[in-house]
Amino acid sequence: MELSKNNAKYIRSLHLKKYRDKFNKFLAEGNKICLEMLRNHKVQIEYLVANQDWLTKNQNLLDQASFQTYVLPAKLQASISNLSNVPEVMIVADKLAYSAPTQLSPRDWYLYLDGIQDPGNLGTILRIADWFGWNTLFCSKDTADLYNSKVIQASMGAFLRVQLHKIELDQVLEENPSTPIYGTSMDGQNVFQAPNIQAGVLVIGNEGQGIRGPILPHIETFLSIPQGKQGGAESLNAGVATGILCAILSNS
Repeated sequence: MELSKNNAKYIRSLHLKKYRDKFNKFLAEGNKICLEMLRNHKVQIEYLVANQDWLTKNQNLLDQASFQTYVLPAKLQASISNLSNVPEVMIVADKLAYSAPTQLSPRDWYLYLDGIQDPGNLGTILRIADWFGWNTLFCSKDTADLYNSKVIQASMGAFLRVQLHKIELDQVLEENPSTPIYGTSMDGQNVFQAPNIQAGVLVIGNEGQGIRGPILPHIETFLSIPQGKQGGAESLNAGVATGILCAILSNS
């Protein structure tokens, strides 16, 4: 069955947060992410849209499907996706539903994202967290939307395994007052030399402002990544810094 103009309009609307919130749905685009979603039984899929070649090649994954599949007609390809190249497959699915944990494990690391605005950064951080097994993340309410299509793309499927909870840090600490809280700062302790690092929460600051005022009093230890002797960059991208710190702290 070919995708109708009305359904194409509905898919296009999911590029906007207000419609993702209204319908409680999101759009995933691209072969790798869509194949992961088809194999992940936690995801409730509403329908799948693909070109005929993709449908033929992956028919075995769709034989027992309870959702509708549509062929994407050429006349609608240019209007349905925000990507520069129209993907061969897209999925419309329900947002994932899970509750924020009340008790944090003293053996596990967690990230708190303080106003990460760039969707690409957020997706990259999810992918980093997935790689190192930091499977529960928290973030401020003004952090980029998890279901922004750029976040989904940059996460490379990590959003299926890493939980991101929008909650104020105060609320996390109410139930976990003894959890160590670390922050990033250019003036912090050299992360390679900082003593007595125990698993806790690592706060990653906003791209422009760093860690913001209301959160600063909660930080017990500030950590920095030392610059190379001939380094000239003013700072590191939030995603790059997160990757370096997760690698060091995961093995501390």
